[in-house]
Amino acid sequence: MNQILIPLDGSPLAEQALPCAMTLGQVLPAELVLFRAVSIPPETEEILSDTSLGVEKLAERLQEEANNYLREVASQLRQTGLSVSQVAQYGPAAEAILDYADQKDIQQIVMSTHGYTGISRWVHGSVAERVLQSAGVPVFLVRAREEVSGDLWRPMVCQRILVPLDGSTLAEQVLPSATSVAQALDAEMILFQVPVVYTSRSLMGEWYVPLEGVFETANQGAQTYLNQVASRLEEQRINVSTAMRTGSVAESIIGYAEANQIDLIAMCTHGRTGPTRWALGSVADRVLRASDIPVLLVRAR
Repeated sequence: MNQILIPLDGSPLAEQALPCAMTLGQVLPAELVLFRAVSIPPETEEILSDTSLGVEKLAERLQEEANNYLREVASQLRQTGLSVSQVAQYGPAAEAILDYADQKDIQQIVMSTHGYTGISRWVHGSVAERVLQSAGVPVFLVRAREEVSGDLWRPMVCQRILVPLDGSTLAEQVLPSATSVAQALDAEMILFQVPVVYTSRSLMGEWYVPLEGVFETANQGAQTYLNQVASRLEEQRINVSTAMRTGSVAESIIGYAEANQIDLIAMCTHGRTGPTRWALGSVADRVLRASDIPVLLVRAR
């Protein structure tokens, strides 16, 4: 059976990834592996080394607390009929998550973009970003909110999946993962592109479009490309459609998703169109930061 890793830190913020994980666990189907990393900050270790409490005793207590927490969450999930296991592992969060995923042949990771444990925080740019940068499997990211809305024990509804493409084979590396999810959920895939028109700089330092009708040409090329990809997916009996928008890439993706009841955005962490790049920290990062919609990210090779 497939295994989906769900990193948790004991906070309601991190638990906001559970509805997405439940949906995947039900339809793929897959075992949900609840994971919590336990670690003691170096400065705390230094203080404890001079006390009677000791680092080992504190580590044991933290691990016991982590196991108790995971056991409670697992019990709730099993009531919905899901297969669930739990792991508490000592070590820094990102490294522990990546090591476990690699050693146990995890197929997917589902996590929120931030959570907190005491005064420390998981923030995009920290644990989630380090996992994204190094994970060899698709990562589903749910942007956590301070105020929880909805039932955390109810699976996420996913009927429409937006797949931004830029015409490159790198960006298309998201298609196998997006396709498997769409097939399992019987969801519609919307292939999406923002045609990019490059301008030239004149000797006076001003920008201008070199040829009249260049926008129409770019749109036609983008539509032809999307139709070709859609045809390949239709052969796999995928319900697929296409869409285009003009403007800033990230803002166009977000605007379309919010206006068209998109439940999941699936994209590579980078692609390329000419000299520009979609890179984590660029398009994918802006989509993740600005949208409330879960994002499936596949690190392009």
